[in-house]
Amino acid sequence: MSNLTYQTLRAQRKINPAAVNILVVEDHDASRRMILELLRGAGFTRLLPARSAEEAIGFLMSHNPDLMLLDWELPGMSGVELVQALRRAAVEDDPRFLNPKMPVLMLTGRQKSQDVTHARNCGVDEFVIKPFSTAGLLKAVLATLTRTRNFVISPAYIGPCRRRKSHTTYQGVLRRIDDIEQAADKVQRDMFHQTLSVELNSLRVLMQARGGLDRKLLDYMVGRIMQTEKRARELRLELIEQTTHSLNDYAVLFGEDVEPEVVSIHIDTLTRLNEIDVDDHREALKTVQQLERLVTKRKKSRKLVA
Repeated sequence: MSNLTYQTLRAQRKINPAAVNILVVEDHDASRRMILELLRGAGFTRLLPARSAEEAIGFLMSHNPDLMLLDWELPGMSGVELVQALRRAAVEDDPRFLNPKMPVLMLTGRQKSQDVTHARNCGVDEFVIKPFSTAGLLKAVLATLTRTRNFVISPAYIGPCRRRKSHTTYQGVLRRIDDIEQAADKVQRDMFHQTLSVELNSLRVLMQARGGLDRKLLDYMVGRIMQTEKRARELRLELIEQTTHSLNDYAVLFGEDVEPEVVSIHIDTLTRLNEIDVDDHREALKTVQQLERLVTKRKKSRKLVA
């Protein structure tokens, strides 16, 4: 079962997607279509597409959605400014916003801790960092719809409660102010996973288009994987670091004689590790061990055991 299929089934067990109204505010046409298709594939059929904050306000007035997926960077009024106006309607009469407590999932390419803090203080519920995986976005949508959070109205802040229960298994981004460093680390990891997903797909497409690995593509792949290994080490993602090291070691050892099949298996393994839940260490370890056995066997068969 793919990670995306698992997330879809999980969503359907917790909520009735067909009964949920979702407003998708994204000015980039291709990105908006991709998000809408993903949501439809998961069973969400009541979808409202908007290209700007101003267009979104029209839907907020006429349809009162259950959830808003909102890009930060929009033409005219920004996504954060729209959230601020939405939350202020809880204390100031504003007919444009029927439900100031509406959950908001922010889509953004920003990942600095100060950006996380700023958007959180404006009343954003959750984040998804671009570029994102389809399974990652669906997981965030499900979390935003199912997590019940108190709504806070105070002189300094209006929005969903920023205080989280102190629980070691919680993997969310938005935490209380004294956990900002941990939140920033989580954002960095999310960005790494999403970037790795894009790069692995690009490598796979390039290999298919060229019918294998030529010298130029091999050099490019080694350069990208070396950077990935270094970043995985910095983020303490040990199994991804181990797998990228294995691919680098294999490529350096065999040079132009690398077998595209072995490279593809490395890419598939990295893709799987990138999608496995952080708590499922046993499955991840099993995946890496299978890869190690394959590489060792191929090295022995060519009398190049390290």
